[in-house]
Amino acid sequence: METGSVKKVIILFAGILAAFFIANTLTNAVAVLFHLEGWTGGIVSFVVYAAFFFAVLHFLEKYTHIVIFGFDRK
Repeated sequence: METGSVKKVIILFAGILAAFFIANTLTNAVAVLFHLEGWTGGIVSFVVYAAFFFAVLHFLEKYTHIVIFGFDRK
């Protein structure tokens, strides 16, 4: 592999890891704020986590120019 490819993989991994931690923190804050417990809290937390995770990935892709989804490739 070229060093450019290795750099892209490392940046991609760091972006996904950052999105994981940010989404996890935000989801926990929402769950505590709205007192979500039990199976309803689990379902709502899962949906909120997914939304935050993909929003953070989109934000990273847009503002740091890291290609994660690759939909805009030609």
